[in-house]
Amino acid sequence: MTNSPTPTPNPNRRRRLTADELIAIGVALAGIGTVFFWGLGQKYQPMFQAGIDSLRTDNPSRNGLLNNNPRSGQDRQTIESVDRDRQATVPNPPATAVVPPIVKTAEVPAETPPAKAVVPALVPVAPVTKTPAFTDVPKQFWGATYITELKKRGILEDFGTGKFDPNKELTRGDYAKMLDRAFADKPATTATSKFQDIPTDYPRKEAIDKSVQRGFMTGYSPTKFSPNQPIPRYQLQISLAKGLQLAPPAAANEVLTKYPDVQQMPTYARDKMAAAIASGLVIKDTTPNLLKPAQNATRADAAALIYEVLVKEGKIKPQ
Repeated sequence: MTNSPTPTPNPNRRRRLTADELIAIGVALAGIGTVFFWGLGQKYQPMFQAGIDSLRTDNPSRNGLLNNNPRSGQDRQTIESVDRDRQATVPNPPATAVVPPIVKTAEVPAETPPAKAVVPALVPVAPVTKTPAFTDVPKQFWGATYITELKKRGILEDFGTGKFDPNKELTRGDYAKMLDRAFADKPATTATSKFQDIPTDYPRKEAIDKSVQRGFMTGYSPTKFSPNQPIPRYQLQISLAKGLQLAPPAAANEVLTKYPDVQQMPTYARDKMAAAIASGLVIKDTTPNLLKPAQNATRADAAALIYEVLVKEGKIKPQ
């Protein structure tokens, strides 16, 4: 038996696709179609949705189609009934409030009015009245400074026509008036005696009563004051030492022995005189080394001693 030759395939003959290959091709086409239609759906979804919504609404175009539709009247009634049921069951969407857009505006700072300058109110100043000097007290007079300062404070008074009469003898009543004006702030320490020689209408009666109450002066007796009698110089210093309650120094005799005329003064008055001198209450006239205790005091003498007291109390700045 001889082997027959193997037939040679015809190259021009088409090969049939097997079943597996056909299935694979179908699956591939299906996948490509799916992707294609999915892409179209994504791109034209708004258009499709609008078309669907238009079919769901009751518009004239749809009614026209229904009227021209060759379907029976029963089918048209069925469709209209379904539409009414759908409209009854589907609630209308709630109306939404239209909120106007918020427009941001640039914040403009408020203009602050310029501060007004505060002008302090003008306080009227009382005019300073210059007290005229006494016409009979020249500047070179030894007691001019004392007299001028006391006159500024209303402690001294003139005798008319602008005169002071500095060298005139001082009465006890006039001295009481000077004490009353100079030490008006001093409290009363004793009762007033009923002096029978001072009438109720006497010009210096009130000043005498106050000078006695404050401890500066006393009467010669409980009923006698002698207001018009001249006052000796030593009594000026004694009265100030009593009214100011000045204590005598321990070495009173040493203080008094500096003055050669101290023996002219009564013995009972020496301690008070020493207290006054130790406190600087000395009449610094043209003879400051002499006390001249028995000599009648002048108005200038009293002004000098009162001035020294006020300087000691800080009420007058020393000149």
